[in-house]
Amino acid sequence: MRKWPVAALVLAFVLALLPARMAHADDIALQKIMRNALYGGAVGALVGTAMLAFADRPSDHLNFITNGAAAGVLIGAAWGIYDSQTAYVSLEHGAVHTAMPTPVLHRERPSLAGVGSGGVMLSANLLGVRF
Repeated sequence: MRKWPVAALVLAFVLALLPARMAHADDIALQKIMRNALYGGAVGALVGTAMLAFADRPSDHLNFITNGAAAGVLIGAAWGIYDSQTAYVSLEHGAVHTAMPTPVLHRERPSLAGVGSGGVMLSANLLGVRF
């Protein structure tokens, strides 16, 4: 019965002796998504904390903080996904990647000749190539 705690201590000691390595994401898109989710969670927790000021009994509504953080993480991750998508097909270092294109609204500028009203245009990149 005493074998498990001893085995756990030995395993922890062996793992502590292993050299530490920095963990990093190889893909810039994953970094954007994770960073935006982290920032969104922090902002959501702050908003939830601020909402406690409007509650009658703040100690009964501490779930506002966790709900705000959860909503912030989801919104931040969604924004990171939206921000990181660039083209439907992209060629990077000889590899072909596919993703959903991000539709973007652009405001058209009126031409110099005065033709056109400068309306709104919806576009999406279909092909992206990195050199």
